[in-house]
Amino acid sequence: MWVYDIFSGVQLMVVDFAIESCFRGSGKENVIGINHCEKGRYECAFDNKSYIYLGEGDIAINSQLHPPVASSFPLKYFYGSTILLFPEIMKRGHELQAFQISAEKIVEKYSLNTECHVYRWNAEIEHVYQELYAHLTLPHPSLPFLRLKVLELLYHFQSKQIVFEENREYLSGATVERIKHVKEHLLQDMTQRTNLKELALEHGLSLTQLKDGFRQVYGESPYAYLRNYKMHQAAQLLRQTDQKISEIALMMGYENPSKFSEAFYAVIGCKPKAYRKTQKSSNTV
Repeated sequence: MWVYDIFSGVQLMVVDFAIESCFRGSGKENVIGINHCEKGRYECAFDNKSYIYLGEGDIAINSQLHPPVASSFPLKYFYGSTILLFPEIMKRGHELQAFQISAEKIVEKYSLNTECHVYRWNAEIEHVYQELYAHLTLPHPSLPFLRLKVLELLYHFQSKQIVFEENREYLSGATVERIKHVKEHLLQDMTQRTNLKELALEHGLSLTQLKDGFRQVYGESPYAYLRNYKMHQAAQLLRQTDQKISEIALMMGYENPSKFSEAFYAVIGCKPKAYRKTQKSSNTV
């Protein structure tokens, strides 16, 4: 995690996590967070036992006076950023006054006195974030450049001309728990074919609830999630063992090696044989 002091009362926090759980909420304070998901998926749980999710490109804006009670990363990784605004400190500073940027205007525009708001990918905002993240890959990011990008983002967030599509697709805690049990069930035995209707019935969900809920929590359909998981497991076996490709295919539930090869290529970007050869070559260098 990296934290940059951008202006008086404004910080940029960049996070790169490879974990599942993040934090459980503590005390409430007068801080505004503008959160952006670049990679992965971000889960917010609230005290009314409802959950909402950020996918790649989504934005969550909230006041820490009404914070999530817990946050986690369903895909076990997350890369993104948070612009932190400290209203009382911002009032005492003069750097943003010339641009008429204020925390109060953002609170008013997004009704942050009541709840957290999640907004879907927005092209006008996204290109600014991409410039920001590209600069952050440099060995020594320039503070003036970071200030310019954060200022540009704050201007867009405050502007009345920018209208975001709000995500109101909250899930109940009970539904989220069932969806996560479904995911664990999917991964228990990868050699077996999965019947989603039976799986939904077994976990007290309708087929529509299972499909829609799974996509909200994990960002893709159950079958796509399972295929991606299998292919990454297969890639690990190709790197770390000398098992035949046909044997690995069977372990992943593919009786036909050609079908396995097609699925592997779709996820990893090359055929299993070429992948193993490339990995072994790189290890001998």
